[in-house]
Amino acid sequence: MDPPHRQLVDTSIPETCLAAGAQLGERDGRPIVALYGSVQGEMAACMKSVGLADRSDLGALELRGATSLLDRALAARLGDPAPAPGTARRLSGVWYLRLDARRALLVGRHAALASLGPIGRGRDAAELSQSDISAGIAMISVIGPRAARLLTAAELPGEPAIGSVGRDSRGADVLAILREQQRRVLIVVRRPAADAFWGRLLEAGEKLGVAFVGLDAVSLLDASSAAIADGI
Repeated sequence: MDPPHRQLVDTSIPETCLAAGAQLGERDGRPIVALYGSVQGEMAACMKSVGLADRSDLGALELRGATSLLDRALAARLGDPAPAPGTARRLSGVWYLRLDARRALLVGRHAALASLGPIGRGRDAAELSQSDISAGIAMISVIGPRAARLLTAAELPGEPAIGSVGRDSRGADVLAILREQQRRVLIVVRRPAADAFWGRLLEAGEKLGVAFVGLDAVSLLDASSAAIADGI
């Protein structure tokens, strides 16, 4: 019989994470990596060095349209002016990443994306192409004070501004590199290249104390950050 953590497996969990001992759970009815052994140890890695977390809890919608159409649709949702290419804005837990003049990604929890209303008003909403590309991508969070050093070692943009969207100069498998916070970066990768990209990050972070991190630890870190921001 397969180990318990294998019973929930589908193609959304990278083999690299499973081989590292990922223990699975569910969010929004989908399998996620909950932890690898010690939530406290994983939190410590994110606070002291750098952690890598599979983000199967997140999905992505792709918007395509003429530049003026996409500008109007994003401005209607986010306010004027619309995000410029290479930038992102967050609203109600969803990131709106402007990849280029004619394409944007909406990234957030699956439930949040499912509850979104039409993007744009009237005819614009009907003309804008929108598709769920969640099944074709994987996402990885790089978290910790050594996150920028790890990205630099992996030949990725290491010090982008918060809210900026970068790309990988080595190829087209990385759709976006989003600086979410000072010490957190979200990377969107084409799913067929996910395990190879995990290997690239792990190799780059070997001397930096890189660690696998589950979403239980990420959620607790988020809750702690929110409490500090609220003055609790």
